[in-house]
Amino acid sequence: MSNDEIDMEDQMADQIDRVDMEKVHLEDGALGYNIYYEGYQVGSIEAIPGKLEHIAVEMHWEGKGIGRAAVRKFVALIREHGENVVITNNAVNPAMKHILETEGFEQRSDEVGWKKEIEPADT
Repeated sequence: MSNDEIDMEDQMADQIDRVDMEKVHLEDGALGYNIYYEGYQVGSIEAIPGKLEHIAVEMHWEGKGIGRAAVRKFVALIREHGENVVITNNAVNPAMKHILETEGFEQRSDEVGWKKEIEPADT
């Protein structure tokens, strides 16, 4: 990415308070999935279907809904893969903890992470 493209992305991020969640999508990445918004890579998810290890969001995109949208997209993706549960590890920051709680995840009984039961995809 050129410096001009980086500047354009930074300007776009500065102008947005909340992202349009429909414009966030995931693509296969080296350790799981890359998070894109309007063509720009804005973060990544370290995960395999059913297990979410880590989400990283570019600093200038933090607090705009990228993390929440990525969690929702990940849940939808693994539902399509036939998974019925997603688990996380216990290394979550306060913002991610809030997202997990409000997206229906529950703290696991072993207190090692979070878990969400997933309804099957419509067939």
